Amino acid sequence: MGVMKRNLLILALFTAVCTQANASVTVEQTTDPEFIINSGYSEAFAEEVNIAKQRANGKPNEPLYDKKRNKFVNFCKNFYGYLVPSYDTEERIHHDIHQSSSWRDL
Repeated sequence: MGVMKRNLLILALFTAVCTQANASVTVEQTTDPEFIINSGYSEAFAEEVNIAKQRANGKPNEPLYDKKRNKFVNFCKNFYGYLVPSYDTEERIHHDIHQSSSWRDL
């Protein structure tokens, strides 16, 4: 009987110690680009999260950060993107998705 009382006492203490945990950060705050970057993630990841959030809410996609490159690098990336269809350019990422296909989806 002593073992049973001790187990009940341990169970009562365990139940008293376990309390409900409430998060102090909301989902809206955790998907904020500033919060994501301050958590150690890159700007590219923050932009991908923002794109997914905008698509889920039905809002138009707009880039968060302006990427400045010289004209030669832009030409090379665009030319490579033209040759390799699986390469995602910024135009493909930030365009609105429609049900009917167009020449921009190629």
